[in-house]
Amino acid sequence: HSVYKIRYHMVTAVKYRKALLIPEVEECITETLRGISERYEIVIDEVGFDQNHIHIVCGAPPRMAPLRIISIINLS
Repeated sequence: HSVYKIRYHMVTAVKYRKALLIPEVEECITETLRGISERYEIVIDEVGFDQNHIHIVCGAPPRMAPLRIISIINLS
């Protein structure tokens, strides 16, 4: 048995850094992340929005690579 607590701070930007993250879009992204958290073994701790990028603090089991986590989030 093992115990782990791995946390990643991931930042993803809007294409061309355009200021597109209005409250309606933020709500949609938050709902999508909630669904990802339910489907995969990814724990979304916090989500922060700026006008042109998103900060996501999340955790996952050690067997899941950070690249896999960001790929799941970006493709959803």
